[in-house]
Amino acid sequence: MKLLGEVLLEKGMITPQQMRLALQEQKRTGELLGDVLLRLGILTRKDLSRALAYSSDLPFVDLKQIHIDSNATKTISKDLAKKFKLIPFAMENNSLKVAMDNPNDVVAIDTLRRTTGKKIEIFASDLDGILESIEIYYELGASLEEEIDKNVAAALSGGVAEGEVNPPIIRLIELFLIKAIRDGATDVHITPEEMITRVSYRVDGVLRSGMILPKQIHVPLVTRVKVMSGLNIAEQRLPQEGNITFEFSGRKIDIRSSTSPKYFGENVVLRVLDKANLILGLEYLGLDVKDQITIRKLTTKPHGIVLAAGPTGCGKTTTLYSMLREINALEKNVLTIEDPIEYHLPLIKQTQVNEQAGLTFIQAIRHFLRQDPDVMLVGEIRDLETAKISFQAAMTGHLVFSTIHTNDAASTIARLLDLGVEPYLIPTSLRAVIAQRLVRKICPDCVEEYTPTEEELEIYNLKDWRGAGKTLKRGKGCPACEYTGYRGRTGIFEILEMTPKISQLITQKVSSDVLMLEAQKEGMRTMREDGLNKVLDGITTIEEVFRVTE
Repeated sequence: MKLLGEVLLEKGMITPQQMRLALQEQKRTGELLGDVLLRLGILTRKDLSRALAYSSDLPFVDLKQIHIDSNATKTISKDLAKKFKLIPFAMENNSLKVAMDNPNDVVAIDTLRRTTGKKIEIFASDLDGILESIEIYYELGASLEEEIDKNVAAALSGGVAEGEVNPPIIRLIELFLIKAIRDGATDVHITPEEMITRVSYRVDGVLRSGMILPKQIHVPLVTRVKVMSGLNIAEQRLPQEGNITFEFSGRKIDIRSSTSPKYFGENVVLRVLDKANLILGLEYLGLDVKDQITIRKLTTKPHGIVLAAGPTGCGKTTTLYSMLREINALEKNVLTIEDPIEYHLPLIKQTQVNEQAGLTFIQAIRHFLRQDPDVMLVGEIRDLETAKISFQAAMTGHLVFSTIHTNDAASTIARLLDLGVEPYLIPTSLRAVIAQRLVRKICPDCVEEYTPTEEELEIYNLKDWRGAGKTLKRGKGCPACEYTGYRGRTGIFEILEMTPKISQLITQKVSSDVLMLEAQKEGMRTMREDGLNKVLDGITTIEEVFRVTE
């Protein structure tokens, strides 16, 4: 069994400088090393649990990324699960897989063997994930739909009047949010139709139909959301936006609410900003080894600007956060300006835009330049002024990371020129553009092999593809993935680096197509090519790659 500190250094989870700092603090306070690292913000609970698993030669399971079998949870009582801080998540024949906060608790393991009569397979997991899973699968039961039905019936029997808010309605909104958190949904849609109200969830980037509710409870649902968000409940003619802090399983989850008038009533969208779903680290994004090396080199540049490009919700911020984690914040002054702050990073000074108070991206960057920064993250380049000051910061000895909404790496150059950035500034300051999309991964519980037909390949113009005729994988559909064949997402990437030839073409203001062709000649792999490589690796499907790269 390896020491925790050895594992953390060996896996690159902390730097030698961070270890020295933690050991100094441990010497002063006498705490356990893991507790010191948590308190200093150097490690998250999930990182610490993962490291403890490595040190004990045990597998680690992220409960947010797997399907928990309700038949497995029935084998152990709620009291036992809470007492030993564990949760069973799968059964195979006479074997029960159990996630534990303390996988070395021999009393707990022996109790499980005696209670269940099964062979116990132990997995390490983080305490937050275990407690949340206990609340969902024991306190609420595996099927939230039954409780939703019960509260709908209670709301209707209570004689719901327009504008009235009663306890069943309050509980319904809570249940919608809990289901979203359990399923890893990013958005909840409450949509009025002529005769019904439809509740849908966006999971893995695709909208899934949820509950169908009686139309008469729609107005009370909207009213409850407005009350929670601090909105005007009397205003039904204009769109409104607000924020909700939802407390669940001992942690606070930020919800952005939006209401908008439609023909059959007000439409509601609740965006769930669940930080527990954010997995940081270049090795977890879907980058291959070559691209990881390229990006790590970009984080060591003394100055310049690196842009993450793509549409909303494609993982740009997660990529930039993962890049920031590669930088030693003990030796470099790292500042961010974001709207909003999506994840609190250890040892990094983060600021949130507050336009009502007069703090904009531009004003924050100008102020940052007087704060002796080494590295700056600017949440988004959305106008000429932000672009200009970001490029100026990159030219004056600072490393700048930012995001931009463009379709691919080459069109990012055209977008910067359209904004009004001078052509000579781009080659001298821009180090790289990382364009990306998120593709759904094949569900591991229902994966099957198949060979695509010539007709299928012809639809996607892939008859000459190197994967033609090979055995590929796809998901059949099962309860774990709600019969979609997919569960979870990963990134596909293209990285356009500045080279002498690319720089020359930019100053000549050539088209995006010409830039793309030249970049490919110099070895750039497109997002589609990266996606098709993941198809060959059995991670995703041809259909999914073309869905996001068309």
